[in-house]
Amino acid sequence: MKKFLKLVMFTMMFSLLSVTAFAHADQETIAEGADLSSVKRIALGWPLYVKVDEKDLSDREIIETVYGASKVARTYVLSYDAAAQEIKKGTKIDILSLEKKKAAEEFKKNIKNYADAYVILTIANNSRLTLFFDMYRAGTDELLYTYQIVANRSDKSDKNTYNALSEQFYKHFERAATEQQKKLDKKK
Repeated sequence: MKKFLKLVMFTMMFSLLSVTAFAHADQETIAEGADLSSVKRIALGWPLYVKVDEKDLSDREIIETVYGASKVARTYVLSYDAAAQEIKKGTKIDILSLEKKKAAEEFKKNIKNYADAYVILTIANNSRLTLFFDMYRAGTDELLYTYQIVANRSDKSDKNTYNALSEQFYKHFERAATEQQKKLDKKK
């Protein structure tokens, strides 16, 4: 009986440790006074990223993967290309043909007409892939929410990893917005 209990305890400890050992390290921050529950439409901005290795994904592949991961979100997510088309219709400025800095300025200036907030992804390729999702209020550029997630050492810098990490961003944002809405409802 003692051996059986030891075996059960060992199995439980092993399974518990193995689940927590492979979780991605992440951290979220909600800016003081930020109203996440009012964000119904999110636009994706062009990522801040420098390709380190030839095998790494291109900017285009990354932004498409991050947009593809938005399928888990209940909030409407506007892709960078769709935002660029809307801006082109409204202002006759094609941000896809502009250099990055000028395109970012035009995006920030005009996105308020199409989304409540926008997200800028910053990518750090250190020993482990680290993604920083920064969400800003459209129109005022006020920082609302940040989410940092670090890939596991065993994760490759590929579409599957970017997709999984981006899905975590959307899920955490939705959870934070829902919790904030519940707190506001309790105060009423």
